[in-house]
Amino acid sequence: MENKSWLEELTDISYAPKYTDQGSDYWEKIRAGRFTSSEWHKIMDCGKRKMTEAELAARPKKGIGSKTTTVPDPSTMGKAGITYIRQKVSEVLTGMPKRSAYAYPLVYGKETEPEAVEYFEKITGKVCEDVGFQPFGDHAGGSPDRLIGDDEGLEIKCPYEPENQIGYLLLTDHYDLKRNYPEYYWQCVSLMFFTNRNTWHFCTYDPRMLNDIHKLTHIIITRDKVEDDIDLVIKALAVAIKEKLSLLQTLNA
Repeated sequence: MENKSWLEELTDISYAPKYTDQGSDYWEKIRAGRFTSSEWHKIMDCGKRKMTEAELAARPKKGIGSKTTTVPDPSTMGKAGITYIRQKVSEVLTGMPKRSAYAYPLVYGKETEPEAVEYFEKITGKVCEDVGFQPFGDHAGGSPDRLIGDDEGLEIKCPYEPENQIGYLLLTDHYDLKRNYPEYYWQCVSLMFFTNRNTWHFCTYDPRMLNDIHKLTHIIITRDKVEDDIDLVIKALAVAIKEKLSLLQTLNA
């Protein structure tokens, strides 16, 4: 592959991500300094701007989005985004990713994930592939829970507290996911972009539920419904990379 600038890589849909085994020494090293899907909501916590006349005219005539007058503006990074960029700069300067705090809910989720994937496969008939961290260029990447075929992916959560499953069960579509759990929504959308796939499945699984219909939530996100947000991911990544490189240049001067 010919050498490309980071900006060219952002818009090159033929860019082929490389798989990296999760938990390996290389996995730890390659994540250092990269903006990752699991933290993408921090970058998307940005300012807003008024919609242009063309954007106002393109709004739905009724229903979701019909009364919207502003849109996210990635060029105005929020406090969470600025802090996250500085974290990535520190990782570049130390060569180490930020340490993950030990939390039993995270351990429970990781231990339950294989059972959750098996249940998802049983319900949907889909076959999932276990993959590791997938870099996107030199500055970003993510770890899908699973990939499905050549065009789909899966993000699956296993809530430690059963009451959290109730909130997930009330979700009806990706709009609900974006409003109520933006951290998971942006994780899915950014992974969809990084892996160049057209469909992403968001699921939650709780084996403690007595009735099978309550064990699994399943929201399907298709690229045609989130193209505008994928564009925002591209713009936000460009802004974050520019700020990261600027900080590094200043600190290394």
